[in-house]
Amino acid sequence: MHEINKATAELREEMAQRSALNPGGTRRIGNFGFIELEETWGDEATIINTARISTTNQRLANGHEFTDRDRALLYQLLRDQHGTPFETVYFRFRFIAPIFVLRQWVKHRVSSWNEFSMRYRKPISVAYVPDVSARTVDGFAVLDEAAMDEYEALMAQLFAWYEKQYSAACSRIDGARERGELAPKEGGRDPYRGRARELLRNVMPVATYSDVYWTVNFRSLMNFFKLRRKQDAQYEIREYADAAFALFAARLPLLAETMQRVLDESAAGAALQESSGHA
Repeated sequence: MHEINKATAELREEMAQRSALNPGGTRRIGNFGFIELEETWGDEATIINTARISTTNQRLANGHEFTDRDRALLYQLLRDQHGTPFETVYFRFRFIAPIFVLRQWVKHRVSSWNEFSMRYRKPISVAYVPDVSARTVDGFAVLDEAAMDEYEALMAQLFAWYEKQYSAACSRIDGARERGELAPKEGGRDPYRGRARELLRNVMPVATYSDVYWTVNFRSLMNFFKLRRKQDAQYEIREYADAAFALFAARLPLLAETMQRVLDESAAGAALQESSGHA
């Protein structure tokens, strides 16, 4: 294990603290991954109240007040794709994931996305390391232990090179200031160090971890689950999607159960249609 930088050590400690403070709302994933469902706005009652706005002034306070009729309406709305009421419930997740996972995740664009920037801070000096499950297909290891040793050594070499070059750049900048070649640093972001970070981040591999806040409504979250929890989704993003689903289901179990029923029925219908087409 290579030496991590100060910011990464602080982040590791923060993940441990969040896991201790919110054990039911956090998950650790892989060698450095993390996800937390920090906040939710609205619940199953919000959806029903929104849907009935034109038919009644009676409002449900929460999902605990649901009757069988309310549960049936929730299912029917979701099954028949009455999407607007489901856009009234929001979730804020924070996750730390490899950049290659983020490239797939950000394609779910109907959401708010705020990511850690290597323009302003050093990179998280940890790379994703595939475990045995991640590099095994049908019992066959596509990367062996020797390859993994080289993989980890290469990642460590890149992080070490970044630290060496950034330190050298800062020394050159400080020296130029001492000699009067550059103006003294004033408040705010140092443009010279900032440019060094902008250039040096170019060598960071997509296995490098990044840090994201993701705010999403339930309609978009359901689409994320539908696509990224499928067995043919890439292993790593499926790990995060499954963890996000578990956190969501613990917070809103009735909505999760209803969503899963609709997704299962949709998948079964699609499979039946496909088999009929080949008959």
